[in-house]
Amino acid sequence: MKVREILRNLREALSLLWRAAPRALSLAIVSNLVVGAIPSVLLYINAQLIERLISNAATAAVMALVVTYFILGGFHDGLNAISSFIVDTLRDSARMLLKRDVNAIVATYPTLAIHEDAELRETVILAAGASDEVGDLVLHLYAVCVGAVMIVPILFLTGQTAWWIPFLMLAGMVPTVLFRARAERESWNVQEHHAATFNQLRILERILTQPEFAKDLRIYRMQNRLLATWQGLYDNYLETLKRIRTRNALKLAATSLTASVCLGAPLYVVIEGFQLGKFSMAELAFLLGALVQLKDGLAAIIYNFGDLLRVSYAVHPFRKLVSLHAAGRQATDGARRPLPVRETSAAAPCVTLRNVSLRYRNAERAALDQIDLEIRHRQIVAIVGENGAGKTSLLKLLSGLYEPTTGELAWSAAHDPPRVVGVFQDFARFPLDVRSNLVERDMRQVDGCLQAVGLDFLGRHPDTPLTTEMAGGIDISGGQWQRLAIARAMAHASEADLLVFDEPTSALDPESEADIMRLILKLAEQQTAVIVSHRLALTRFVDRILVLDQGHLVEEGTHDELIARNGKYARMFHSQAMFYQDNVPDSENLARTRSENPYQN
Repeated sequence: MKVREILRNLREALSLLWRAAPRALSLAIVSNLVVGAIPSVLLYINAQLIERLISNAATAAVMALVVTYFILGGFHDGLNAISSFIVDTLRDSARMLLKRDVNAIVATYPTLAIHEDAELRETVILAAGASDEVGDLVLHLYAVCVGAVMIVPILFLTGQTAWWIPFLMLAGMVPTVLFRARAERESWNVQEHHAATFNQLRILERILTQPEFAKDLRIYRMQNRLLATWQGLYDNYLETLKRIRTRNALKLAATSLTASVCLGAPLYVVIEGFQLGKFSMAELAFLLGALVQLKDGLAAIIYNFGDLLRVSYAVHPFRKLVSLHAAGRQATDGARRPLPVRETSAAAPCVTLRNVSLRYRNAERAALDQIDLEIRHRQIVAIVGENGAGKTSLLKLLSGLYEPTTGELAWSAAHDPPRVVGVFQDFARFPLDVRSNLVERDMRQVDGCLQAVGLDFLGRHPDTPLTTEMAGGIDISGGQWQRLAIARAMAHASEADLLVFDEPTSALDPESEADIMRLILKLAEQQTAVIVSHRLALTRFVDRILVLDQGHLVEEGTHDELIARNGKYARMFHSQAMFYQDNVPDSENLARTRSENPYQN
C-alpha cells in the first residue's frame, strides 16, 4: 500500500472520529497538548530544585518549587485521568459509528450481491472488523501527540548541548520504524488472506448458536464435528499470524539494540561533560532526565506509528465498501431507467425487459437468457416452470434485487425508483414485535390485515415479540409466519407499483391456501402483480402466463391459449390435474407418470 493510500485511510479514520464526537475529539487534542507539555516543565522544575538545594537557597524559594512541582504533577495526573475518560468515550462513539455505517451500507445496498458475492461479503467482514481498530485510533493518536509534545522542547534543549544528539537519537529509531511498518503490513496481509476463513467462522458460529439450526444440530449430533471444524480454521489462522509475529518480534528486538547504542553516546557525552566541569549537578540531572524523556517520547511515537499503520490497513476495506456501495447504486440507476412517458393506463407497459440476461458469479450458464418481455399496468401475470427454470431469478430481477448482466430493464411507474411489495419463498421472519413485523402501520390497518389472513389473535398483542429469545415472546408456526408475510404485503400494497408473490402459500394447508389465493387475487385486481407458483390451478385466474425453461421464455399467453397450444405448459398442467381426477392411474401408469413429472427430481 502506497504512502498516499495510507494517508487517505487515516484521514477517513479521523473523519469517523470527528463525526462520532467532535467535542470529545477537540477536548482530547487540547488535553493531549497539555499532558505532553507538563513533563518537560516538571523536568525543568526538578533541575531548578536541585540547583537551589546545592546553593543553599532560602527555604521559602525551595518550598515554592516543591509545592509547584507537586501541584503541577497532581494536575498532570488528574488531567491524564480525565483524558482517559474522554478517549474511552471517543473510542466507543467511533466504534458505534463505523458499525452503524457498515450496517447501513449492507442494508441499503441496491441488490443482493452484497450477500451473495463472496468477494463483496469478505470486504464487509473486514470492514466490520475495523471498528475496534478505529476505536483504538484514539489511543494511538493520544500516545503520538503526547510523545511529540514531550520531545519537541527536549530536542531543542539537547541540541544546545550538542547539535548531533537529537539527530543521532532520531536516526537510531529509523530501523525500528521500517521494521514495524513491514511487520504491520505482513500481519494485515494475513488478515486479508484469511477473509474467506472469517466468513466460514461466522457461518459456523451462526449454525452453532442460532435457534433455526438447533433442532437438526441436535438430532444429527453435528455439534462436535462443527466445533472441530471451527477450531481447525481458527488454529490455522492463529498459527500463521503467530509465525509472522514471532519472526518480526525478533527483528524488532535486534533494532532496539541500535536505539540503545544511539542513546548511550549522548549519555556518555553528558556524564563526561559533568566530570570535566562543563555541567553543574542541576544541569546533569536535567540532561539525564531529558535524554530518558526523549527516548520514551520517541518510543511512544515509533510504536504507536505501527499501530496507526494497522488502523490504516483496517480502514481500507471500509473505504472500499463505501466506494462499492456508491458504484452499485450508480449501476442500478443505469440498469433500471424509467421510460420517458409515465402512463398508468392498463394498455401501457409497467415494466419492459429488452434482451435481458442474468448470470450469477461463477455460474456455468445464465439464470435468464435474452428475455424480452412487457408487463402492463393492472395485469396479473403468473410465472411457471420447472425447478431451476429461472422463475425466482426473474421475480428478483423485477424487484430490483438483481441487476441485469446484459440488456435493459425499463419502468413506467408512479415512483422513481419503483416501489415493489411482495412475499418471497424465503420471506423474513423478523424476531421483533407484531407491529414491527408489519413495518409500523396504523393499528387499525394492522388489525384489518391480520384479520384478513386469519391472524387476528396477534392484533390483540401488537407489542409481543415473535421470538422466544426475548422476554415475553412467543413462537408461531411456519404457516402463521407465511400468513404474517402476506399481511405485511397487504399493509403496503396500496403504495406499490408492482406486487410480487413467490410461492406465497407453500406452507399452508389446502383450505387456507384457497382462502389466501382468493385474497391475493383480489388484492392484485387494481394493481400490477406477478405470481410464481408450482400449483397451476392458480393460472386459470390470471391475465397472462409466462413459461420459463432453463432461463428462456418459451411460452406466454392465457391458460386457454396455452392449453390449446399443447406445449410445455399443457403437459405440466395435465400432469398435476390427473391427481385430482376420478380416473387416478394404476400403479404402473403412476410410476410412468412420475418419471415424466417435471416436478420429480
